[in-house]
Amino acid sequence: MQRTLLAVPIALAHVAALVGGASPPRARGAEPPPTPPAADRPLRIGAVNIVKVFDELEEKVDMNSDLRQLEEKRAARLRELGDKARDLEEKAKLLRPESEEAKNNAKLLEDASREFRSYRDATEDHLYNKLYDFTLGIYKKITDEAQAYAREAGYDIVLRTRDTEVGDLDKDLRPRTRYLELNRRIDAQGVLYHAPALDFTDVLIKRLNAKYQRDKAEKERLRPTPPTPAPEEKGKEKAKEPPKEPVK
Repeated sequence: MQRTLLAVPIALAHVAALVGGASPPRARGAEPPPTPPAADRPLRIGAVNIVKVFDELEEKVDMNSDLRQLEEKRAARLRELGDKARDLEEKAKLLRPESEEAKNNAKLLEDASREFRSYRDATEDHLYNKLYDFTLGIYKKITDEAQAYAREAGYDIVLRTRDTEVGDLDKDLRPRTRYLELNRRIDAQGVLYHAPALDFTDVLIKRLNAKYQRDKAEKERLRPTPPTPAPEEKGKEKAKEPPKEPVK
């Protein structure tokens, strides 16, 4: 009876140790448990203003120049097609509706209007496709470079930030537009505050611009040189002029 009573406190102590998180007694001859690792270093957080990166990339400046040239060419062609359609409209006002010439003019006006709409829509799609591809490509370059720098500098998390000022809206905007834009800016504020020391936006811009200039220089180096026009052969006979009629 005494042995049974002594066994109960021992068993309860063993259960209490397990519940409390302590390790159970190690069997004789067993390997000791591994030593718990030391506390990890403090979490390091960085911040990048991705809108500022987009705005200050030299690649974007070059792309905007290319798009501006395309837009100017498009606008000139649209003016030409629009003038053609307007001339036909003006001509239609001077023709008798039942005449054959009026019918032919109406057909020409329909074709001109269709050509205008087709060119306008096709070139608009082309411009937006270029913008889509460019924006997606730039965003990928930014995120790849941010991840590379974060690994080099030992950052664990990189936050996407933007300028904190949300109320600097154009006062000439319609009240509804200003209100909707204010709400859009507030919704876009993912980080309310971060210490300036966490921000490496300028470092990212310098790295991306330097890489772009290197790639640009390499493309220029590899671009084939246009062939130099061959000089005219010496002694090449000039085109014979037609004989002049004798003066009478």
